[in-house]
Amino acid sequence: MRPKTPFHLLRYFSGTSLVVIAVLGVALALLLQRRAEAELLHLSERQNEAMTAVYLNALWAEFEPGIQPGAPRTAAALQALALERQWQARSAALMQSSQVVKIKVFALDGVTVFSTDPKQIGENKASNPGFVSARAGQPLSTLTHRERFDSFEGERSEVDLISSYLPVQRGTSVWAVFEVYQDVTPQVQRQKRLTRDLLLNLLTALFLLYGLQLLIVRRAQRILDRQANALRLSHRDLEARVQQRTQELEAATLRLDHLAHHDPLTGLPNRLLCIEHLGRATAKAARNQQELALLVIDLDRFKEINDTLGHAAGDELLCTLSTRLNTELRGGDLLARIGGDEFVCVSDCGDAATEAPRLAQRLLTTLSAPVTLGGQALRVSGSIGIALYPGDGNDSQALFLAADTAMYAAKQEGRNRYQFYRRALTDAALERAQLQQLLHQALAGDELRLHYQVKLLAQGGQRPAGAEALLRWFSPSLGTVPPARFIPVAEDCGLITELGQWVLDEACAQMVRWDAQGLSLPHISVNLSVRQLERIDFLQTLTATLARHGLAPERLELEITESIILNAENAVATLANIATLGVRLALDDFGTGYSSLSYLKQMPIQSLKIDRSFVMGIGEQRGDEAIIRTVIALARSLNLHTVAEGVESDPQLEFLREEGCEQVQGYLLGRPQPPEAFLAEWGG
Repeated sequence: MRPKTPFHLLRYFSGTSLVVIAVLGVALALLLQRRAEAELLHLSERQNEAMTAVYLNALWAEFEPGIQPGAPRTAAALQALALERQWQARSAALMQSSQVVKIKVFALDGVTVFSTDPKQIGENKASNPGFVSARAGQPLSTLTHRERFDSFEGERSEVDLISSYLPVQRGTSVWAVFEVYQDVTPQVQRQKRLTRDLLLNLLTALFLLYGLQLLIVRRAQRILDRQANALRLSHRDLEARVQQRTQELEAATLRLDHLAHHDPLTGLPNRLLCIEHLGRATAKAARNQQELALLVIDLDRFKEINDTLGHAAGDELLCTLSTRLNTELRGGDLLARIGGDEFVCVSDCGDAATEAPRLAQRLLTTLSAPVTLGGQALRVSGSIGIALYPGDGNDSQALFLAADTAMYAAKQEGRNRYQFYRRALTDAALERAQLQQLLHQALAGDELRLHYQVKLLAQGGQRPAGAEALLRWFSPSLGTVPPARFIPVAEDCGLITELGQWVLDEACAQMVRWDAQGLSLPHISVNLSVRQLERIDFLQTLTATLARHGLAPERLELEITESIILNAENAVATLANIATLGVRLALDDFGTGYSSLSYLKQMPIQSLKIDRSFVMGIGEQRGDEAIIRTVIALARSLNLHTVAEGVESDPQLEFLREEGCEQVQGYLLGRPQPPEAFLAEWGG
């Protein structure tokens, strides 16, 4: 780096100060000159006004015939009038002892009615700025220098004049305009001398001050030179440190840029970098008229791994899987992590419709390979949604939406598979969004109802052994919406907890109303969701609901499914606390899920419900009959009650009686009914 020229204070000061003094001197000279001219102009204008007043008092009556509207305005007529009335001589007599050297009188139309210079009589000055200003009522004076000037005393040379245009007023109206020329040559000369002397004195003082400052600056220059030498010695060390810090800053900037565009856990590109890459990839595909595939990969049941083994194990699993997935990609493909357990692959393969499913299958295969975490071998699966450019979208947002929609469709179809995007998937997503919005309105409005299906003893008897509360939705815009349609939507959007609480509250309230109407049921059954059971305050909410309605805990039965045991955290402990309250528990749809005898032994349940799918096979499927016998025998051995649901024919009812099933429910015995109809049928 080329060293800079040292700074010389003395040289800088001497040059700069001289320029400043010169500029200041010129500025002061101009200022003083303008100030003196302004003062002279003001005083002279006052004198001209006074002389005008004297002149008008003496001769104004003489001028009125020439001023009056309609008076002759030709030069010859006006000159004759001035000669006849001796205005020239009389004006010279009035102004003889003053500095006034010329006088003009103007009518309002600008015609010079009189001038001490006869040649100017009859001229029109209507456009003259001074005349225009005075006619408007504003005096205007100017200072000029003339080499030659014709006064009423004769020609003058090298004179300084102040000409004043003054309005002649009657009341508030301007009647005429008077112009007075005053010779101010002596005053101008005197002011120039005074200004020159003052400026010389001021410049002398400034130069003396300059000399004093020069001595001070010279002393300061020596001090600065010593300090500059000291600074040069430290500059080398500082420069080396700055270079080191610059290198560190550049490295930190690169790290920050990497962190801004990459996932800190796996090191993969993040959502931001993925979107940027996808934008470039779609632009390239458009130029080359090629296809592009976007794959959204979501791990199945990853939350269960986190909850069971801990987040550290979940993080280790994500790192392992991200490495595996990357090995299945080609050089030009991009793998990004855009969420907790969600990955995205951008593949710019030429024939995307053919290559994308092959790539998706390879990714599913590598995901399904066992992973050892904490000495335990785990198998993981994934759901993949595929969107193709340009068929499924022309920009990043549309492609992401399409691939995400396809991924959720793959999950709904059973997970561990890939799914191409179809327009019907978007229609389904829009329908779910509409259902979600209307479901919010249903909760806020009066659209939800509970219907009740009776439970009877299988061995006979017309008295109800209980009833199950079933939710119904009557939408003004959709009509009757079946639970199979809106319950999954409620579970996805989180409304299931609020719905479940509404059902629980309404069922308890209905039991109390039936008691007052003479219908006393042993218990009412209400379905319980995983989301409700996961709430920390569910036990307190349940207790408060029973207390609010005054319903005995043993008259409420909560029906749970086997999925609750697998998906709800601390499910067994929570169910034990519920049983401690005295609330009954029933295991619904037993045998259709991941049935586990060890869990069954731990759970504080009182009843097993035989799923309708097995009941429908009575008389047709020996396997279903064998399962029913096994469930009844298992329940009897564990001292549990059995309830068969979906009974629709007499042969089904007879089989269940013979096998020892205790309670039954189904269309054969009674359809779900509104509370009024239920009371009318079973209240007697």
